[in-house]
Parts: sequence; C-alpha cells; structure tokens
Amino acid sequence: MALILLAARGVDRAVVPHLASEGGHDLYRTLRTLVIGLAMAAIIAFLAVQYRTGYERRLEEARDFLSRIIEGTADAIIVRDAQGRVASWNPAADAIFGWTRDEMTGRTADILVATDAETRESLSRIDAALREGHTLRNIETDGRRKDGTPVTVALTVAPLYSGGREFAGSTAIVRDVTALKQMERQLVESERLAAIGELAAVVAHEVRNPLAGIRGGCELLLEGYPKDDPRHDIGFEVIHQVDRLNRMVHDLLLYSRPKAMDPVPTDLHALLDRIVQVLQDDPDDAAVTIERRFDSPVAVVPIDGRQMEQVFMNLVLNAIQAMHHKGTVTIATRAVHDGVAVSVSDTGPGIPADALPRIFKPFFTTRAQGTGLGLAIVDKIVRGHGGTVRVESQPGTGAVFTVTLPQGA
Repeated sequence: MALILLAARGVDRAVVPHLASEGGHDLYRTLRTLVIGLAMAAIIAFLAVQYRTGYERRLEEARDFLSRIIEGTADAIIVRDAQGRVASWNPAADAIFGWTRDEMTGRTADILVATDAETRESLSRIDAALREGHTLRNIETDGRRKDGTPVTVALTVAPLYSGGREFAGSTAIVRDVTALKQMERQLVESERLAAIGELAAVVAHEVRNPLAGIRGGCELLLEGYPKDDPRHDIGFEVIHQVDRLNRMVHDLLLYSRPKAMDPVPTDLHALLDRIVQVLQDDPDDAAVTIERRFDSPVAVVPIDGRQMEQVFMNLVLNAIQAMHHKGTVTIATRAVHDGVAVSVSDTGPGIPADALPRIFKPFFTTRAQGTGLGLAIVDKIVRGHGGTVRVESQPGTGAVFTVTLPQGA
C-alpha cells in the first residue's frame, strides 16, 4: 500500500500542474488509476512468487522427510504400476531379496516369489483383490532371493489410484519373517521332542526288558526244534519282530535324545569305505553292486565319525531296500563351496512325488516295515553338523540323497 500511495503522489506532482482543464482532470484520473493498478499487480505478483517459493520449499522438505523414512525403514517398500512392474524399490528390499533398485525397476515381481503353483495362485488372488480396491494386511507367503534361497515374508498391500480414480498400481510393505518362522518351528520341534523323549523313556523302560525276555525264551525254544519243523519258523519270526521293536525303541531314543557331537577331522572317504565293506559282506545283498566315485583329493571334514557313519549307513541301506536288494547303489563325493557333498543314488523305482515333501518328517515312511525315523535321524544329525540333506527323485529312475557338510562344521 505504501508503494501505491507513493506512486499516486508521484503522478500528482508530475501531472496535476499541467492538467488544468476538465479534460485534463479526466486524463489525470485515468493515469492515476492505471499506476495504482500496475502497482497492485506488481505487489500481487511478488506475493505469489514468495508464496510459491515457500510452498515449493515446504513441499521439498516434506518429500525429503518421507524419502528418509522410506529409505531408512527395515521393511521393504515396493511400488508397482498398473501392469505389475516395479516403480519404486527401497534399500530394505535390496537386503531382503538381494536385487538392487536398478535391477528391479521396470521388471515384474514374479522373480521374487516361490515357483510352486500354490504360491503363484495365492498371489494371483492378491492382485485380483487389489484391483477390486481391497487392502490386505499381514499375509504370509513364500518368496525367493536372487541367489535362489527361500525367504518367508509378511505382506501388507494396498491399491493406488490416479486422479481419475483409475487403478494405477499397488504399494507393498514387505517384512522378512524367515527367522521368526524358523524360531517358531524350532519351538514346536522342541516341544514335540520333549513329549517324544518322555514317551521314549517310558517305552524303553517298560518294553525293552520284556522284549529281551521274549527273545531269550524264543532262542531256547528254537534249540529244541529242527529247522524243518514249522515251529522253528514261527520262533524265528518272533525273534525277527522282537528285533524290529528293539530297533524302533533305539531309533525313538536316538531321535528324541540325540547324543552330544564330538567333531574331529575325519577322512570322509575312509569312513565311506568302511560302510561299503560292511555291506558287501552281507550275503543278503549279494545282488547289490555298490560303486564309489570319490573326488580327489581326500575329503577331510570335522565331523562326529560315529554319527555320520549312521547317516550314510541309513542312506545306503534305504537305497538297498528301495531296490529290493537288487541293483546298483552309487556313492559319490565332490568338493563344493566351503565344504564337501556326498550323494547316495540308487536304481530303484524312485519316490512318489507326494511323498518327497514329507520324506524327512518323523514317523513318515513308505515301507510297511519302516519306523519312519531313519531319515528324520539323518536330517537331525546332518543339521547338527551345520550341513544340509536333500533328495531328488523321478518315478522309475531311482532317488538321489545329497548330504552337504561344511569344512568348518
């Protein structure tokens, strides 16, 4: 307003003395109005520039603040466009999945999820729900990292819309819960083992002694019958069943109360040779060929020799039984990154596809005479050494069990 007044006074001093006529007064008023209008326009423009500058500064500050939050959060924040392509990817997503922002921008998120049909179908349902406008919270699903290792994540996803309220994509907050789920599984496993341990202690006390008496009595009875006497066969079968029950009790105790490990540097090839020698001396396995394909040099790893002997003995015996004591078992070793892998393969009928996910579960067996604890014990011992065991099989082409042990076990 001060500028407007100064401008008007300037017009008064400069123009009024020269405008004495009535027509001159009209021109004066016009010029004065024009000056005041220009001055007001200049003030409004100045204020608009100031306001816009302040607004843009505050907007930039808010953008930087939100960016720091997104960049610093421990949860992955992933934004996808309407076609499912990644448009935004924060550092936490790098840490969870192993892919960088540059690698993922413009790509679909298919490479982040597990490849099984159930997971794919679940994610398709999530995408459909997003397009219908639903927000989904704390959905657990299986993903995979860049190196192929599995990861369990919890998702919170919400739709994004354009100014015209058209679906423009989605935003997802992804939390890595792999360690949490592992802890939950370990807790469940510990509780189950505690229950099994109590059961095993009762069974061992209440069953083993009577079984020993039954076996001893049958052996005495067998001495009074010739081998061609039917009663001899019945007594022999009783002893066989008693031995089977004893093995079950032994496996139950071993699984529920594993022995402490005593790892020492061990020649793995020599250990496998001893197992092969014992099995080749068994007349029941005369039709079985055991091949050794050992990588060189000699594999020396820090392991508990007695426990690992049981691991590989179980795997070879399982292979022989799967082939019905006729075929070829191949034991192979090879060096892997920071360790050694031992595979036991057979020429048997293979493992049904529906049994593979449960093959290492306790009490699961595909054999009528099996206890369902052999492979569970194998898995427990191998994991106790910091290693892994996995199985591959196709119906009609046998099975391959691979034990991987770290050099620093």
